[in-house]
Amino acid sequence: MKFERSLFQKGSFKDADIQIEYWKSKSYSERLEAAMEMTKLAFGLVGREFPKMEKKLFSINSRDGKHIQ
Repeated sequence: MKFERSLFQKGSFKDADIQIEYWKSKSYSERLEAAMEMTKLAFGLVGREFPKMEKKLFSINSRDGKHIQ
C-alpha cells in the first residue's frame, strides 16, 4: 500500500477556517465515515475493503507475563 500524495494539495488559512466550520456542523458518525473514505482514497482503496491485518505479526503480553495471541 502506498500513500497517493498527488490527491492532496496545500490550502490557505481561510480555506482551513471554512473547513473547520463545515466539519463542526457534522455529526461524529458523519465525520468518521468521511475520514474512512478519505483514508481509502489516499491509499487507493476506493471500492474495496481494507486489507486484513496479519495477526501473526503482533502479540500481547498480559500483566502477569503470559503471552496472549
